[in-house]
Amino acid sequence: MQPQPDVVGDDALTWRTMTLLVKIGTVVIWVVSVFYLALLLKLLLFSRPLGSERSLNLIPFATISGYLFSGPATAKRFAIGNVIGNVVAFVPLGALLPLLRRWMGIWTNLLIVLCVSVAVEIVQGVFGVGASDIDDVILNTLGGLVGILCFTLLRALLRSWSRLITVMAVLSLLAVPILCYFLFAIRLRM
Repeated sequence: MQPQPDVVGDDALTWRTMTLLVKIGTVVIWVVSVFYLALLLKLLLFSRPLGSERSLNLIPFATISGYLFSGPATAKRFAIGNVIGNVVAFVPLGALLPLLRRWMGIWTNLLIVLCVSVAVEIVQGVFGVGASDIDDVILNTLGGLVGILCFTLLRALLRSWSRLITVMAVLSLLAVPILCYFLFAIRLRM
């Protein structure tokens, strides 16, 4: 808890209001983070039956280049949805990590995003709940990097941790329904 400054009148009210907003914002960010992780687990690990698909691709960009040169329009739509979905799915992780663990740098956060993506691909391969693909790891990590860079830009623009928490809490609340719609819409088209 931050010590209350020696202020009176409007300044004291502003300080109390900002402290309350930071506390509420922190709770909102943690709740949204838990919801996001549950949604991500559901989407990546529990949306297909066990043993439904078991494939492995360790050649970088093989799947992506296959998508780019696929023939029919339906295959291209699937490809675009898959590529965009893999990137977008990890943007929130990249944006939320610096908030949840304030002392870690960009590279540490990016390493965590990479490890989470690799772990998901390993679980998908072991339990046969999706294709284990190095391209997914690349795209997921790219999405995490986009999130980290957006957070870094926002932090530089706002210059105040309390304002950053408040803005990120509001953005998180706005982004959850949009992300849910986007990810499930892509999932339905597959």
